[in-house]
Amino acid sequence: MRGRPSYWVLDTGALMAYAHGAETVGQRLVHVSEAEGVALIPTVCLLEAYSLLDYDETEMLRVLRGLPAVETVAPAIDVAKADDCPHIGGMARRAGRLGAGHAAFVALTSAAGVVTSRPDQIRTLLGEEWIVEEV
Repeated sequence: MRGRPSYWVLDTGALMAYAHGAETVGQRLVHVSEAEGVALIPTVCLLEAYSLLDYDETEMLRVLRGLPAVETVAPAIDVAKADDCPHIGGMARRAGRLGAGHAAFVALTSAAGVVTSRPDQIRTLLGEEWIVEEV
């Protein structure tokens, strides 16, 4: 799917933290860029972040999405072929939040760590051994 290795998935909380100037997310992006990898943003998390931020706070998300080391990941929705929706929905049900379900799914399918404000939700889905960094 992607030509570069995936190192981090940024969930809704990480996107919110970035928009509010949290250094942790920026540091992860620098490391990813230096390693010529990619940080992934699940579409559901992006939409959640936009829904929670005030309009004047959203500019940082636009900047983030434009970085060369960042890719936005939409779920596959072709019911005749690949359909990620049942998996993401099931994970969201267990985690208690749609964005957490999509972030965990993207992390699982990309073998990437997760940057999140809710590590409990991600660990519920991926286990205690998964690399999860709290912001």
